[in-house]
Amino acid sequence: MGKIYQIYGQDAHAMTKELLQAANAISLVNNLNNKANKTIALKPNLVVAAAPDGGAVTHAGVLSGAIEYFIENGIAVKNISIIEGSWVGDETMRAMRKAGYDKVCSKYNIKFFDLKKDAVRDIDTAIGKIPVCCKALDAGLLVNLPVLKGHCQTVMTCALKNLKGCLPDSEKRRFHSLGLTKPIAALAAALRPKLNIIDSICGDLNFEEGGNPVQTNRMYLGFDAVQLDAYSLK
Repeated sequence: MGKIYQIYGQDAHAMTKELLQAANAISLVNNLNNKANKTIALKPNLVVAAAPDGGAVTHAGVLSGAIEYFIENGIAVKNISIIEGSWVGDETMRAMRKAGYDKVCSKYNIKFFDLKKDAVRDIDTAIGKIPVCCKALDAGLLVNLPVLKGHCQTVMTCALKNLKGCLPDSEKRRFHSLGLTKPIAALAAALRPKLNIIDSICGDLNFEEGGNPVQTNRMYLGFDAVQLDAYSLK
């Protein structure tokens, strides 16, 4: 299993940069199989339109810290984007503004893509074909930025379940009808994000939409989503 890097504090921006530096994350970009595709897609958790201190969505500082790190290590701004699609009942762009991501995008001139409006492509998985948003599939490096929190159906949501935001709304509904666990595992096995940064600063440990945050002041980074979810249960 890979190494897990952990840090404590409350400054999500600084903590994210420190984690990325400690893990030498730029090497993941430099070692991409397709050297011409040095694009980075940051995938936070924006399940609902809420401020991050409610325990439901990824802190804006995680995004700004990651963006600064990659820019300082030679990645062109045009090659970095933020991608996400909120849950079926909410509007992604409203959620991104509520979380303060619009300010991050403006400061660094970064594009934000609403995956609800993205094209999809079918990928083969253990449970059959799954339509996945192209912005996630075509990124040179997909950076998974989940919140560690509780969930009303799966008990916990972290690195694996955060990838569900890379689906169109119709497929999100189907995942729920299938019971979530197996389809989420199948999706994660197909996408396999190589870099995961867990925002555990104040996740709500009971409910995915937040409201009762628990201040743990912790973040951690790893390369294997399954390992990180197992670690998160400890």
